[in-house]
Amino acid sequence: MKNIDLTETAYPTISVEPIGVVQSPYKEHTDVPHKRRGWTEEESVIRLFHQHAEGLQGLDGFSHIIVLFYIHRANEWQFPKGREKPPHIHVFATRMPRRPVPIGMSVVQLRDFSLATGEVRVLGLDALDGTPVLDIKPYIHHFDSYPEATLPHWVEEHMDKHHHHSHEGHHEH
Repeated sequence: MKNIDLTETAYPTISVEPIGVVQSPYKEHTDVPHKRRGWTEEESVIRLFHQHAEGLQGLDGFSHIIVLFYIHRANEWQFPKGREKPPHIHVFATRMPRRPVPIGMSVVQLRDFSLATGEVRVLGLDALDGTPVLDIKPYIHHFDSYPEATLPHWVEEHMDKHHHHSHEGHHEH
């Protein structure tokens, strides 16, 4: 293998343009309910910019999609009181929004979409209203599901102890 220069200055800054924006009932980070399986059951609408609407062609028959988005308000997010991560755990072992490059990813249920308007209706998107959307990909279980995947013990404890229970409703922050 070739030696790779790992200094940040060896690589150009990357610039991306959003393909659309999220219309969501969630205005603040604390509005997003977290469940044990998925984030929320509320419907959100992804409004693609007109030049990207035809890119939806072929999504018929997919039950789920992957949405990549820019967490544009990541700097406002704070750990809910009493639910901080263990001190030995750092950013790349978490799903928290504050990241060196704040890109979010959600697997969501595809409810409906329109080639004419570029609207994509989904369930389970944990993005705030006005979030820029970077990409949409079909969820294909042959590639995107790993039933053998495991979690460290501290994650299971956190899931059981905090807001990720399977009961219905919103956990207050």
